[in-house]
Amino acid sequence: MAPRSLGRSLASLLVLGIGACTEPPASSSTTGDPGDPTGPSTAPEPEASSSSASAGDGTSDTGEPGRDDAEAPGPEPDLGPRLPPVDPPPGFTDVTEEAGLLLDSGPFQIAPWCRLDDAGTEGPGDFCLPERYLGAAAAADLDDDGWPDLYLSTLEGPDRLLRNRGDGSFEDVTAAAGLTATHATGGVAWLDVEGDGDLDLLLTAVGPKRNFLYVNDGSGWFQEEAVARGVAVDTGTPHAGMGIAVGDYDLDGWLDLFVTDWHLDERMGNAASHDRLLHGRGAAAPGSFEDVTEAMGIDLRVVAPLVDARPGEYGFGPAFVDLDDDGWPELALAADFSTSRLWWNEGGTAFVDGTIAAGVATERNGMGSTFGDVDGDGDLDWFVSAIHTERFPGLGNRLYLNDGERQLSEASEAYGVRDGGWGWGAALLDLDHDGDLDLALASGWQTSEFQDDSLSLWIDEGMLPWPERAAELGVGAISQGRGLLPFDYDRDGDLDLLVASNAEPPTLLRNDLATGHWLVVQAWDEGGNPRSLGARVRVRAEPDGAWQLRQIGVGSHFFGQGEAVAHFGLGDDDERRYEVEVTWPASGQQVVLHGVEPDQWLEVSR
Repeated sequence: MAPRSLGRSLASLLVLGIGACTEPPASSSTTGDPGDPTGPSTAPEPEASSSSASAGDGTSDTGEPGRDDAEAPGPEPDLGPRLPPVDPPPGFTDVTEEAGLLLDSGPFQIAPWCRLDDAGTEGPGDFCLPERYLGAAAAADLDDDGWPDLYLSTLEGPDRLLRNRGDGSFEDVTAAAGLTATHATGGVAWLDVEGDGDLDLLLTAVGPKRNFLYVNDGSGWFQEEAVARGVAVDTGTPHAGMGIAVGDYDLDGWLDLFVTDWHLDERMGNAASHDRLLHGRGAAAPGSFEDVTEAMGIDLRVVAPLVDARPGEYGFGPAFVDLDDDGWPELALAADFSTSRLWWNEGGTAFVDGTIAAGVATERNGMGSTFGDVDGDGDLDWFVSAIHTERFPGLGNRLYLNDGERQLSEASEAYGVRDGGWGWGAALLDLDHDGDLDLALASGWQTSEFQDDSLSLWIDEGMLPWPERAAELGVGAISQGRGLLPFDYDRDGDLDLLVASNAEPPTLLRNDLATGHWLVVQAWDEGGNPRSLGARVRVRAEPDGAWQLRQIGVGSHFFGQGEAVAHFGLGDDDERRYEVEVTWPASGQQVVLHGVEPDQWLEVSR
């Protein structure tokens, strides 16, 4: 699929006030699509495969010549917006106000004005706890102008869809997109449910009796169709909707979903389960889903009694992620009250609970979730955020290192990442572009012990434990952080951080720390998963550098969804060129590129 052919017509966008930016960032593509506004292909030659990827000036490992009709490289591309020159100190700069994001989220509600009733009392609106968890953000380039747009949840009134102007600021286009009916949102996910190239929007919520799916009609207008598409999960009882996982668990080339709910039976009633595995029906009914939760062996109702928790379901951060390197994505769930789970995928026909045998779910209050190759051994490790308090020293975050053979070992103390206060959204990412993953964690709660919790930044500086550097890097107080969104809002190559708060405006931190080289890989596919969620991307310095590994779509899993790309920091060596390997999930097909230059947005098509 040609990357930039996914966009809607410019005329339609201008009618909605979502016109293309006049200074889009540069990228290179292995397809050289003439419709790509970023210009001709400059990418190197891939190895021989069934891929449509084409060469630039290099040759493949098979000795085939590169394209001889490629245009000569132009002047150095402008990779950032036209911002006033700045000379900030190394670290992070709060740009919330200048980005136009000082937005009111709505009042912090108390009984009797909350959205849920307490089943144990007679008064209405007196169960407020699930609303305290909320605060979501998601990024995606909705108008295909090269700049990432934002979706931000609010407690009251409509959520906000914000178009990136490309000059460091955002404009509100919520009404123009038809999204004014949204409110009290829990989980947010951008996904292409029909495989038509347009991103649709799936939301869970606290209070309503179902989920919401807003389908993009191709012009930038969204129509709510959850019931018709089979994702509403309407059981007749109020939801306390939380996180969303999007992936292709059965490798049929179409997206599947797992939606979670935080449901305490004694306060909300013994309602039917809202934690559901929804299978994409594929080409027979594009964009429609069927509930296969029980058929695939998922039953969260039985978990709480097993771990001596109060009856209920307490899902927060789910993910489809391949942890045993067999190509089939597992279902991993960070959940409250010791109910986190890891289900191994048995060939797409069943999920088998391997939680206890794998050595995970020891964190007790699992909240956020993120995956990355922390120890550089070639497989994905799992970080789960939780609550740390000196009164109970065994509690806190967990870092589960993947030892292979479906075994993980807990290493949060060794890495120094156990204490993050009352942790929520988390992300493993390379903040300083040195080639190693770092860790960011949003935190906060309303009680006095946790009111001063802020963003934590643990930086891998080559030795253990990792030091926590947020204050040294200029991060001020960020109270009541919930969702954490890493994304490159200014397209300068490094990852900026947006922290979504519960009842306060979000905080946008511009990354002025990274000085090394970088590479972003965006993989494209045909069929029902055009943005290649679940694809594995590896990068190394040629000829024999250490591999870095990313899986697209597993970066942050608590109310924070980043762009569907793989971001790599590459260090300071100016002479190095890189090998890039992309493996698609459903087909298993692979493209390998050699001689890739750093500091570019590289698009690769199967």
